[in-house]
Order: sequence, then structure tokens, then C-alpha cells
Amino acid sequence: MRYDAIIIGAGSGGYPCAIRLAQLGKKVLVIENKEIGGVCLNWGCIPTKALSFAAGMKDNLEKARAIGYRIENHGFDINTLRTWKENVVKRLRSGIGFLFRSQGIELKKGTAEIKSEQVINIISESGSELVEADNIVIATGTEIMSLPGLEFDHRLIIDTTDALAINEIPARLLVIGAGASGLELGTIYGRLGSKVTVVEIMEQILPGMEAELCENLYKILKKSGIEIFIRSQIINYEKQNNNLKVIIKQSSEEITRQTDKILVTVGRRPVNHAFKTFGLKTDAKGYLVVDDSLRTNIKNIYAIGDIIGPPLLAHKATKQGVVCAEIIAGEKTRFEPRKIPSCVFTIPPLSSVGLTEKDALSQGLKIKVGRFPYRASGKAVSMGETEGLVKIIGDEKDRLLGLHILGAESPSLIGGGILEVEKNVPIEDLAAIIYPHPTLTEIIGEAAENYFKKATNITN
Repeated sequence: MRYDAIIIGAGSGGYPCAIRLAQLGKKVLVIENKEIGGVCLNWGCIPTKALSFAAGMKDNLEKARAIGYRIENHGFDINTLRTWKENVVKRLRSGIGFLFRSQGIELKKGTAEIKSEQVINIISESGSELVEADNIVIATGTEIMSLPGLEFDHRLIIDTTDALAINEIPARLLVIGAGASGLELGTIYGRLGSKVTVVEIMEQILPGMEAELCENLYKILKKSGIEIFIRSQIINYEKQNNNLKVIIKQSSEEITRQTDKILVTVGRRPVNHAFKTFGLKTDAKGYLVVDDSLRTNIKNIYAIGDIIGPPLLAHKATKQGVVCAEIIAGEKTRFEPRKIPSCVFTIPPLSSVGLTEKDALSQGLKIKVGRFPYRASGKAVSMGETEGLVKIIGDEKDRLLGLHILGAESPSLIGGGILEVEKNVPIEDLAAIIYPHPTLTEIIGEAAENYFKKATNITN
């Protein structure tokens, strides 16, 4: 069989690429060796956010009682929770399958191996099959990698896939890594009943995100009962029947903790099985190197998503998939550097787009900052969501460089600021907008007014 394009991988980059190609009249084959939707839909973003929503119900019950509802928290049924989470994933996965069928996209299950510039060998349970295409798109993503000395046994030492299976709620859970995955899963398990300890080697949680907001989130998480060690690492552990004794080193101090499971949330590597013997250029870490048209060093072979390196974000992969499809179809477009938002679904969530204060200063920029706390928002107070802060970063010409929001609904609120940061709009324009009252959107305008020291709902 010959196709206009073959896409290896049906994840967040691969399936939108296939759909856009089909919309543009191309004959498309997608090869996937696991589940359609990839890591994000099946073992990452979607199940994590579903469980985060479920875990947040505990807080909602407490708010309901405070308001006056006579509601008792009798816990939850883990089997029902697991089934609900799996049904969310299945529903979305079946939706992609429907789109493939309606667009005439062919899907083959199996492992792909690139044999030449236009030929791929598909290896499946039924044997192998050669297919050809004018264009090949590699969207194979990344996979979990264990840490030396902390190899997964999937019983006491588990990975994120194990944790998302939600087969049990351990009494004690130690999480290695205070990045997005570690804090999201730590928050989920903490709300569901585990005593959670997080160990992070860097100097702050969520390394690379706005430090001031991370410090606020650090305090909120500790207040919720999560124990966090920064500038720390595990130097030894010992399995003891059905639990573990762990030694944590922080500066010169050694701290001992007992835990039922260790969840390792750091370490991913490129999935290169499709091309590792086929002369495509990679960087030192094994990620494929592409140009601004998403081409590899071989003109008709493209790569998108996590396989071309950080940031490892589903929404970045999706946009690259669409752009790649349009380039293959002959449209004049490029994947140019964009302001890519990051959202961490802790409770409360933290969302960012653009430069952090540290990044701006490291670039030698002269900056000003505007802030507004959730506790001063009428809408936030009425929702019982007073934990949080908005922070705006501007340059010496008062153009918007970065927007960072810690607090309820921040992943939705940040969407309104992406274009403003992308275009470096004047912060004066943000302050001049009339925001609907009472809403959380007002906090962005209030932070912009505080930037000019003229906010009327806080001292400046």
C-alpha cells in the first residue's frame, strides 16, 4: 500500500496531524503499537486531571459543610473511582477513533521500523508488512525511564502509570520529583488518604516556573499535609517486607522515613525504536533534530511532539502536528517559537505563560511587577478559593512579558493571557479593560492596575 503520509504514533501530535492531513485531501496511515491517543490521553494528562478533579471533591465537601449543607464525608469507593476515570479515557479514545473513520484515516496496530526514506515495516502479532509513503511523520514521544538504583518493581517502587491505575491508596507514599507529575499525583493521593512525602533535588518545587508563586504553592501544599523536602535526594532505601525504609539527604542532614511505596516521577527518554538504525540526526539526549518546518535531516521525514525535545507538553505537540500537516500539503507555514503555556493541576493549580521574573532578569531586562491576591477578589472569597496570587511581569516600556497565576481556575484564566503575552501588549491595555464583576477574570486587571500602583482593592 502507498500513502501520501504515514504517521508513526497516534498521540497528541500524531492524531491531529492525521486528521488535518485528511482534511487537506491526503491519504493517511497511522501506525500505533499501543492505544490511540498516546500517553497523554491514556496514561498522562487526561487520567491525571480526571483524578485531580475527583480528589478536589474532598475540598468541595468541606466547603459545602461550611456553607450549611448537612453532608458527611464517608470516604469513596476506589472501584467506582477507577471505573469512572477509565470511562473518561475510553470516551475520548473512542472519539478519536470516530474522527479517524469519518475522515477515512487508516489505523494499523504494530511497531513501525523505517527501512528507507519512503518504506516502513510494520511488525505486529500477525507478522510484518511493508508500506510506502511520500512523507513520513515521526510522533513516537517519550517513555518512562527508571532512576539508577531505583528500578521499578511496580509493587513497592512504582511509576506514574502504576499510580494512575489507582489500584490502592497506600497509607504512606513517597514521591521523587516535585515537577508537574510528582505534585499532581502527590496532591491526588494526599486528598484520597495517603500521607505524602515529596523529595526534590532542585532548590524549588516546579523548577523553571515562577519562583514566587512556587514558594506560595509550597506553603499551601505543606499546610494541606504534604511533606516536601527541597535540595534533597534519596541516598539509600531498604525493602522491609511490604514497605520501605528510606534515607533522605538534605544538606548535611540525613532523614529517615518509612513508606509503603515510592513513586518515581522523574526521567523520560525518547522512543526511538522506529528510527534508531536509520541515520536520522539526534541531539545528545536522543531527541530528533528538526528545522522550523519540522523536517529532519531527510527532507520527506518529519518529527513532532515530545520526540523533538522539551517542553514535553501535549498542546505543543498538537500545534506541531497541525502545522506539519499543512506543510506536507504545501501550505506556506512554519512552527515558529511561540509562548507556550504551562499548567500544573495541583490544588490549587499553577499556570504560567511567558517569562518568569528570574528569566527576565537573567536576560538583562529592566522589569516591573504587578500582583493581586485571590483573597482580595470578591468572586474568590464567595467561592471559598482565597489561596492564590496573580503576578504580571513587564519590561521598561510596560509591555507584558509574563503572566503567572496560582489559584482556582488558573488553567482557564491563563488562556486569556496567551495572546497578550505573545504580542507583548501594553500592560496599560490590560488595566484599561472593563472586566465583568464578580468574576475571577478581574484579578488579571487588578494585577495590571497594581503594576501602575493604582489598584483600588489592595494597598499598592
